[in-house]
Amino acid sequence: MRGGTVHVSRDREIRLLPRGLYALVFAFCAAGCTPSIGDKCTLSTDCSLRGDRLCDTSQPGGYCTIFNCAGNSCPDYATCVLFHPSIQGCGYDDRSPSRTGRSFCMASCSGNSECRGGYTCEDPLAAPWNAMILDNNQVKRVCIAVPGARVDDTPDAAVCQTAGPAVPPIDAATRTVDAGVDAAVDAGSDAGVDGGNDVDAGADAR
Repeated sequence: MRGGTVHVSRDREIRLLPRGLYALVFAFCAAGCTPSIGDKCTLSTDCSLRGDRLCDTSQPGGYCTIFNCAGNSCPDYATCVLFHPSIQGCGYDDRSPSRTGRSFCMASCSGNSECRGGYTCEDPLAAPWNAMILDNNQVKRVCIAVPGARVDDTPDAAVCQTAGPAVPPIDAATRTVDAGVDAAVDAGSDAGVDGGNDVDAGADAR
């Protein structure tokens, strides 16, 4: 039925809207009720009832996002950013991106006015974030919270250095003397044991 009126009683009637108009109203309500990437949240259900988005509560006021996004997979007006593409405090890494990297959909922006309080519109590739953009467009800016410390100033840990720690050379002369003393002691012990056995053998012979 495209539209019309259904009579349910003498005093009451239900007016029907065209079927296409119902679909349009539903789509409008669904779009208006779905939180966007970067919106504030407390629970992941604040971001989506379908479970396809989560609330990053480590960000100020919560941040609606999609975890483990792939390049060009985020919704419109969002950018897939890989944070910690290299191991923090370690210039050497045998995997690129590193195994510590985590990707999130971040709200795209062109100015600070498009970001909510506590966030700034910045290039995630710049310091102190030093992140990677996984999308084809590499000049995007996103609404991001400013961290408290600059990770690019962290010195390399000793375990991350490609060269091993300095080891003092072995004193061969000392080791030779020790080896000679050990050999003499062992020889004397063996002679004493063998001599004792000879005595026992002589006693048995009598």
